[in-house]
Amino acid sequence: MKSRSMKSRHRPKWVKMLGLMTVPLIILVTQADVQAEQRQRSLQPKQVTSFKQLKHMLSAKKLHPNHYLALNPLSAADSGAVFPNGAAEAGAIEHSETNVQVPGVDEGDTVKTDGHYIYSIQNGRVRIIRAYPAHSMALLGTLQFDSGFNPIELYIDGDQLIVVGTAWHAEDSGDAAPVVPEDGAVIMPIWAPSGESRTSARIYNIADRTQPVMQREIAFTGNYLSSRKIGQSVYLIGRKYPNYYLSNFSGGGAQPQNLTMTRDNILPHISDTAVGSGAEHTLPLTDLYYFPGFVEPDYVVVAGFRLNAPDEDADIKAYLGGGDIAYASGKNLYLSAADYSSPEQPDQAVTAPFTHLYKFALNNGAISFSKAGEVPGTVLNSFAMDEHKDYFRIATTVDQWTQAGDAGSLETWNNLYTLDGDMQIAGRLEHLAEGERIYSARFIGDRSYLVTFEQTDPLFVIDLSVPETPKVLGELKISGFSNYLHPYDETHLLGFGQETQETETGLVTKGMKLALFDVSDVEHPTQMHNLTIGEEGTNSPLMWGDHKALLFDKKRELLGFPISETAQNPAEEWPTEIFQGAQLYKISLSDGFRKQAAISHQQDGQAYDWNNYVQRLLTIGNQLYTLSESRVQANDLNQYTQTGFLDLPIETAPDCLLSQIGEPDGDPGGDCQILIDPAQ
Repeated sequence: MKSRSMKSRHRPKWVKMLGLMTVPLIILVTQADVQAEQRQRSLQPKQVTSFKQLKHMLSAKKLHPNHYLALNPLSAADSGAVFPNGAAEAGAIEHSETNVQVPGVDEGDTVKTDGHYIYSIQNGRVRIIRAYPAHSMALLGTLQFDSGFNPIELYIDGDQLIVVGTAWHAEDSGDAAPVVPEDGAVIMPIWAPSGESRTSARIYNIADRTQPVMQREIAFTGNYLSSRKIGQSVYLIGRKYPNYYLSNFSGGGAQPQNLTMTRDNILPHISDTAVGSGAEHTLPLTDLYYFPGFVEPDYVVVAGFRLNAPDEDADIKAYLGGGDIAYASGKNLYLSAADYSSPEQPDQAVTAPFTHLYKFALNNGAISFSKAGEVPGTVLNSFAMDEHKDYFRIATTVDQWTQAGDAGSLETWNNLYTLDGDMQIAGRLEHLAEGERIYSARFIGDRSYLVTFEQTDPLFVIDLSVPETPKVLGELKISGFSNYLHPYDETHLLGFGQETQETETGLVTKGMKLALFDVSDVEHPTQMHNLTIGEEGTNSPLMWGDHKALLFDKKRELLGFPISETAQNPAEEWPTEIFQGAQLYKISLSDGFRKQAAISHQQDGQAYDWNNYVQRLLTIGNQLYTLSESRVQANDLNQYTQTGFLDLPIETAPDCLLSQIGEPDGDPGGDCQILIDPAQ
């Protein structure tokens, strides 16, 4: 096991030998400042002034193969009153909320509850379920959607249900032509289906839960990236590639040639039923911007609207320059855009990616660009970004490739930066855990917690109380790694990931690992308790970045999550699945993790069925609800005995999704929004 330590960048030997530190250092700093200022200016967006200018910029760019594929996806016993008509009840019942990164900034999820009803995306439909009391659960209605609309996430705001999703809108232009490499060496045909993806938010009035009425739809062309809800303001972020035909496809990228560019095929399309007739139209050039020196010809489309202002235009803008990961505080939206572009000098020996950062102010549904910045390396996920006391903090991993003749070498390390309100780097901590990568990150107050991994799991505790001088306070090395970190309290941290074991043949992953860390002594963090569930192949959404799958109730000392657990059968070479469902644990500082219950929707004696896989957990009152595609089940939180269930129909796609002609009866005038009678 090799030792690990934080390494700083060394000064050149000739500087040390000469002892002439002052003048060279001043020159280097001055040059660096000038370069940083120039790069900062190059990141500031500019408004597109003409269609001719836009065509010129796009004609000079290439689409890489992975972007081409993104452009053309091929797949797409409580007491309580009963309200039979599904009208909203008075009085709140304590219930769990979606596990979000930033308190007060809601994130869309496949399941939401208001304490009386559960709203759930299942089988491409939205179910509205009377959930409380548990013994009288009922399916009040099911929303089905037209034109291939695929619901992805939900928000609930009083008597308004917001469904965020995507749809593939095909164009009637005949069969698509294959894209053939220049050398003609076709290994597998690549087809370009005619049409493109659209991201939209549909807002329903659900004052009567049995009869939802769609009030409004906001849509734009592009793939869905993320969304947030702050108060009654909703923000959507998407990513769009210009939808013009790519005539050549080669290993070096797809280059458009001899194309006719029109406003229709290179501008984002938008629509908002609150404006005029709600007809789709191209985004006005006055709302289109570009980042000078952008690498990829893709747009980031941002849209904001207010739920309490249904007649107010949505604020929709687009920026040429890309965006990968979104983070939002209560005031600002940040987008990261990894830049893997080749160096300006082809013979340059050292290359490493950068991340461009774009800051947007959020104000009651309005979105306005604020500042831009840049840091070395790339970002793991949104938890590697944070805003605190007007500073932006970000952790990155650097993969630096050094070419020496015909040979090359890759070096990896990690950095942490603080940026001021102008998105200028204020403090830095670089070359952390060389040879390893960040596997999880969490910013909590004036501290940051990073987990890196190669063979062991170093947990770093980093002090950010002085943003200009971040420093490592302590480090803990243990086996395994954490993919997700969650605060238990101010001085303790939960980790969810995988256990690992060193063998004669190398390092192997084992089961799911739960860990409770004590960080009260920041210089000497410790692992107080840990638990490994199952063997190799054990899986939970928590292990792969889906933090919304976690149910954590500090008051009840309860945590739970969906899991597929494996065990090693002596007669089998590999571990086999022995359980799928929800597992519940009591968690305390004194006793660690104590298993309370394992709740499954699988039928005894039958093969495992994906439709019965538990995907989410939530609580209403003293009831625990587990949800799969086929069932909603309630168990009390005292003995975990079953108190109610509702089996849901597993329906095939409605005819309108297959024929694209309206309602299932073939009426082309229908909108295919169907409310299924629960009694049927």
